[in-house]
Amino acid sequence: MGTGSDDQYPPLLSSAADAAACAGGGRGAHGGSEELERVLGDETVPAARRLARAARVELRMLVALAAPAVAVYMINYAMSMSTRIMCGHLGTLELAAASLGNVGIRSSPTASW
Repeated sequence: MGTGSDDQYPPLLSSAADAAACAGGGRGAHGGSEELERVLGDETVPAARRLARAARVELRMLVALAAPAVAVYMINYAMSMSTRIMCGHLGTLELAAASLGNVGIRSSPTASW
């Protein structure tokens, strides 16, 4: 690779966004860290209720992060299942060809569509 400076690529965040993130304590767009600190720091609420509220805040952030991955896994499973269902309708020769095609596509690191 060539030698280049960091000036070749524009920054991912603009300076206004950097300033806003620093002013907000680096909590990002969701504000979950600030909310979590507020819930856990409230000494007037019993510990069990604080723990339940903190778990709700954490789960809300976790669902936002994990939902796309779960959707992808479910779609991949559905595609695999539909492929197997369709292969059940094939004859011997067609099934052998489909099997070779699937093995070739899955094992080839350079396969690009």
